[in-house]
Amino acid sequence: MKNRLIALACGLLAAGASAGASAQTNTVLYGEVDAGIGQRYRQDHVGVVTNFDGMSRWGIRGGEDLGGGLAANFQLESGSINLTHGTINGGGGMNRQSWVGLSGGWGSVMLGRTTTPQNRIMGVFDLNDTADGSSAPLYTGLAANSSFGGSRQSSQIQYALPAGGALEARLAYVSKGDRGGSPNKAFLQAAARYRAGMLTAGAAVQGRMSEADGHRTGYALGAMLNLPRVVVSALYTRRETTTGGEGLGLGLALPLGKWTLGAQVARVHASTNVQHKGATSLELFADYALSKRTRLYANFGSLNARAQWLNGSTLDGVRTPAANGEAFAVGVVHRF
Repeated sequence: MKNRLIALACGLLAAGASAGASAQTNTVLYGEVDAGIGQRYRQDHVGVVTNFDGMSRWGIRGGEDLGGGLAANFQLESGSINLTHGTINGGGGMNRQSWVGLSGGWGSVMLGRTTTPQNRIMGVFDLNDTADGSSAPLYTGLAANSSFGGSRQSSQIQYALPAGGALEARLAYVSKGDRGGSPNKAFLQAAARYRAGMLTAGAAVQGRMSEADGHRTGYALGAMLNLPRVVVSALYTRRETTTGGEGLGLGLALPLGKWTLGAQVARVHASTNVQHKGATSLELFADYALSKRTRLYANFGSLNARAQWLNGSTLDGVRTPAANGEAFAVGVVHRF
């Protein structure tokens, strides 16, 4: 009898601990996989491609309700996964997201490596979700989500207004010491987006990231009109470097049931580098939703000669243009 009572007590304690844990915490495994057949700008053959439209990765995110409207949050996300041979960028580490933070009625704070305010706020103005293989703004250096020093920063302190309102705003800071000291400056970036009916407007501002010549305050302005039969988007970006220049991107998307058809173009009209000025890229895309989590895609991109030069490689001080002026792929993206 005594042994049975002890066993019953242990069972109740275990059940209580399990129930308490599940009530307090919420952790989710998520990810995305993308593969297709096509050719990138830097490839000289047609074959299996990965991460052309989406970005293969996996991660875990979650948090704990601390009571009183306060919550602890975290996210760990792997580097991009190359599905052609299974390797993970960044040596298998969680180099896309690795942060912990707190949130409440006052907003939220994240500490660690995470995407920038520009990435989280301005990416929406690229109508093909900043497709890595064909994005017109990306291949002119005007990427909606990453034209200011990349899409992520390490050692970030990022604050966001409370979610759910018409106004979204974020502010991020990385100390000069965490960026490697002189000539680097502290990283300071802010971005905001406002939705009013069919119109979405956004802006991002980037402080000078280096004390060296050719660096300046950068900014991006975006607007999107979501009409019943068509979506129109415009993005103007002034890079933080004078060689990066400034330019305009325009996009058009047609939702047709399970289909979405679209086109985007971007052009650099000002740069202190004469080879960069005039770089132009065109993108055509089509998506077909098989379900809420799975879609088929067909993407096509084209670069003019200056954009090919911009996306080429340098060897022994000699710049070689990208292998192709065109990139294309058909494939499938699945989210879990």
